[in-house]
Amino acid sequence: MRNFVIAALVGSTLLWAAAPPWEKNHLQIGQSLYRANCIVCHDIDRPQSESKKFGPSFYQLFKRDKMPLAAMKPSRDYIKIRIKFGGAIMPAFAKKLNDGEIDTLLDYLQSK
Repeated sequence: MRNFVIAALVGSTLLWAAAPPWEKNHLQIGQSLYRANCIVCHDIDRPQSESKKFGPSFYQLFKRDKMPLAAMKPSRDYIKIRIKFGGAIMPAFAKKLNDGEIDTLLDYLQSK
C-alpha cells in the first residue's frame, strides 16, 4: 500500500511538471493562425537579412531591443493594434481575427 501511495504521488507530480495539453494546443492554434494570416508577408524562422518576404521578419521578435520598422522595444499592445488596424501597407485584421485569436497569435510569436 505504501508503494502505491508513493507511486501515485510521484505520478501526479510528473503530470503537473509537464505542460498541460491545452497549452501545447494553444501554441499550435497560434501557429495555424500565423500560417493562415501572416506567413505570406512575414517570416518567423529567418532573420530579416535572410528573409525573402515583403514584410519585416518576426524572427525572435520579442527578444529584440527594437522592432524591425520602429525604434521601440516590441510590445504586445503595439503589435496587437497593428494586427487589428493595419499599417501603411499591412492590411487590418480586426474583421477577420477576434481579440482571443490575436492574443493566441501573439503567444505563438512570443514563443519563437
